[in-house]
Amino acid sequence: MSNYLFNFSKTNTAPNVINSPPYNNTIPSSDCSNGFPIDKYAGYGVNAWEVLYSIWVSSQNTLGAKFTYNQCLTAAPDQNSVCSGPANMFIIRHGEKNSTLPNYCINNNGAYRASQLITFINQLAKDGYPISYIVTCNPCPYNSADPSMRPMQTASMPSFMLNIPMFVYGGAQDYMSVVNGLFSSQFDGLNVLIVWEHSSIQQLCLNILDKAGSISRLPNSLTTGDEFFNEVNPCANGNYICNDPTNPFYTPAIGSVLGVGAYTDKYPYWNNDNFDNVFWLSSASPNYTFGFSIFKQPCYTCYPSCGINIGLYQPLTPSCESSYLYYTSTDNVENKCQVPSDWQV
Repeated sequence: MSNYLFNFSKTNTAPNVINSPPYNNTIPSSDCSNGFPIDKYAGYGVNAWEVLYSIWVSSQNTLGAKFTYNQCLTAAPDQNSVCSGPANMFIIRHGEKNSTLPNYCINNNGAYRASQLITFINQLAKDGYPISYIVTCNPCPYNSADPSMRPMQTASMPSFMLNIPMFVYGGAQDYMSVVNGLFSSQFDGLNVLIVWEHSSIQQLCLNILDKAGSISRLPNSLTTGDEFFNEVNPCANGNYICNDPTNPFYTPAIGSVLGVGAYTDKYPYWNNDNFDNVFWLSSASPNYTFGFSIFKQPCYTCYPSCGINIGLYQPLTPSCESSYLYYTSTDNVENKCQVPSDWQV
């Protein structure tokens, strides 16, 4: 086992606590069966499509759907928009999946979460951030190492129910395709929900921020998206950084390799057992420069989601390969939901 797992130091002082289930955003156990939400409306049989239709009809009276309708009437977006690219980007991962194969699709918890995203988007609209478009990635083929349609499934539910156009820009690792699309005139000044594969979200954020830097949409002190604005990630157990210069995960070295700076201790890392985070690239005056924050979805499932955000660089994997996890063959540390200083074999 590489010694880099034991060579971390905290960048801020916080209690050293090993988390134990339930972590957060879990519904009462009385509403769960075998780890999944209970189907409270079972028994419709062949008439189940009537229920789906009724949900769609009721969704048309919500704020998110009404915004979509009004936006279409006014031919949004305005080509004379206030900024180049989206004003706000809300980035989430797909809903829950099975821990073992086959996990091509989301499971019952994931479907339960995707259904609640309708309410989440309506709440964003109520708070002044109505979503104009949903952006996601293509599934990989069945015969690939990680055949996943989970992001598309998660995005499809709110897209269908609220009539929000859904755009697909290649696969999860086609970063430049999605960034070029996001900063085309179509999205100028609008709010976008991005649903992505979790191990690729970090690099997607870096590419977005590099583009933002090239068009003067980062704070004046920055020219690239290298350090997420010097903000400390709101991690319950602190941020961590590898201090071994001989290790490939040494953060300053990674910054030079990526060409985006030397501050990877500030990069948001998406833990394998965390499904409820939202990464918010938010606009602020002057010049609609981006800020960065993390908050939780108002969605509840039976899955004990891990609420830990560790500032580590996520190594890139080839397209359609399973995501990289920080564990050895004898100890799957991510699934234990521990901070790095607690990782042991």
